[in-house]
Amino acid sequence: MIQTETTKSLNPVNITVCDVPDVYLAPDENAAELLLHFFRALGWNGEDVLDPCKVRTTKEIYTMLYDQMYERCPDPVGVGMFMVNKGPGTEEYIPPGKVYLIEGWITPAQWKGDDAFAS
Repeated sequence: MIQTETTKSLNPVNITVCDVPDVYLAPDENAAELLLHFFRALGWNGEDVLDPCKVRTTKEIYTMLYDQMYERCPDPVGVGMFMVNKGPGTEEYIPPGKVYLIEGWITPAQWKGDDAFAS
């Protein structure tokens, strides 16, 4: 289990600080599954709506995720665009080895028929 602590940033947004999870790709997995492992290890259940813009880490961790994905999918533009749209953001003030989860990074899914949507 990842240790977390709640803190306040300079603005009034609640942030949970987590250790970076140790994630990797199994030989039969595609590159995109690395981010699914990353977010699940942080506490996402795979069903609720996830806002990757509210997940922040260091440039080093972002680069590590990119490099692992690139090894599996040698298309730098495709991997880069995927990371920009679905990966965590980076901030210089985040301590090494940490991930900041900004309040609202997960929103409970609302179900209507067979489809889920954010409330």
